Amino acid sequence: MPGPCLVITAVGPDRPGLVKEVSQRILAAAANLEDTRMAILGGEFALLLLVTGEAAALERVRAAAPEIEQSLGLKLVVKDTEKPSTAQQYLPYRLRVSGVDHPGIVHVVSEILSRHSVNVATLESRLHYAPLSGTPMFVLDAEVQVPSRVVTRELRKELDGVCEADNLDFVLEARA
Repeated sequence: MPGPCLVITAVGPDRPGLVKEVSQRILAAAANLEDTRMAILGGEFALLLLVTGEAAALERVRAAAPEIEQSLGLKLVVKDTEKPSTAQQYLPYRLRVSGVDHPGIVHVVSEILSRHSVNVATLESRLHYAPLSGTPMFVLDAEVQVPSRVVTRELRKELDGVCEADNLDFVLEARA
């Protein structure tokens, strides 16, 4: 059901216990962590949180932000948002692109998605190193929302062309 909520982003030096501390303060405000993304990026820990609850609980979370920043050494941004309606005009797909790392992979893939009005719901990318050779290998995993009017054959054809030219592999599969 749509309703008011908060999106909170937080970034600060990585250390054990940050997730516990942040989640404890949200719980103490009688709010709920409904959706989260958290990752170590370099030496920093980044959190992206969707916080839900009654209006008074959300206000308590907002009021606690300066104390959370100060005591935990995090930089916080708190923004009001609304939960999306459940009416879907898109089809959910998973996209995976992989190959030898080089600059511009995220850009060329996102450019094609944008041209087809495909919304990126989540996107993670990472490097890992090939066994034996140590070659840096790039992996992009995304959950995307393809408008029902888009001809997926055309989307696949464009992705195939770019991936072929850049020596990348891709998989685009419908999600249930």
